[in-house]
Amino acid sequence: MFKSAFYPLLLLPLLMLSCQDDGPAGTTSPASSGNSGPVTDSEGVPEGYALVWNEEFDYEGLPDTSIWGYQVGGFGWTAKELQHYKDADPDNVSVGNGHLTITALQEDYQGNKFTSTRLVSKGKADFDQGYFEIRAQFPKGNGLRSAFWMVGDTVSKMGWPNAGEIDLVEHYGQFPNVINAAVQTQDAFWAKQGKGQLGGSTTLEGVEEDFHVYGCLWTDDALTFSVDGNPYWTYTRDYARETMGWPFQWPFYMVATLSVGGIRGPIGKYDAGAFPAEYKIDYVRVYQKE
Repeated sequence: MFKSAFYPLLLLPLLMLSCQDDGPAGTTSPASSGNSGPVTDSEGVPEGYALVWNEEFDYEGLPDTSIWGYQVGGFGWTAKELQHYKDADPDNVSVGNGHLTITALQEDYQGNKFTSTRLVSKGKADFDQGYFEIRAQFPKGNGLRSAFWMVGDTVSKMGWPNAGEIDLVEHYGQFPNVINAAVQTQDAFWAKQGKGQLGGSTTLEGVEEDFHVYGCLWTDDALTFSVDGNPYWTYTRDYARETMGWPFQWPFYMVATLSVGGIRGPIGKYDAGAFPAEYKIDYVRVYQKE
């Protein structure tokens, strides 16, 4: 319920997607997160699901602090990244022209060569199951990793990856036309020796030039990932593994990041001409069963 408050695997694509009209289509639902007016549902919204939360970025300035907060620092994070995530710096994050923009800059800051933003809904909006969707455009350039993901809100008690992670979409500038999704669990996570994360990928041209819709349907039994309403990878629950393989049993909060380099990048390899790099999100929407 809603609570208010790789270096990629490059698996063989499970479904080859052709370029589609990436404009909105479908039915109309009421807005429900403080953004005024109705929104138009995409074709990917499952039947029987209703909008329960949305962020349309229909204002100007910094992200709404009733919805978003920041995780800051420049200590490499888990993947030895090269950026410093700053706190509410308008040079790195802004809302305008109907979308959110996260900007990675090549600049020296507290011992780091780059700056960016790690935007989170932790403590403000988290969810237990539903259909999650963003409409986004990714930046070009080697070493850039754009991601929208979710983390179990038990992470402060259980640690990572025990609390679980859902990588709704990841895009690496090194592979311009590849879209990735993944899950992180105790059984399989990206840094685990001998196994690594479980994930899927597909190819889609134009993700750096146009907005597309990226979704994840989270139910009792599976996580199904899609682009423009077309599913391309499903992670199915193994009930025998309990929380080891399915930690998706409590609320998760949302995270949007644009990182530089790192051992998933790979480290140190980036295009100097790619900066400033802009990751744009048109909206974030959450639907649950009526």
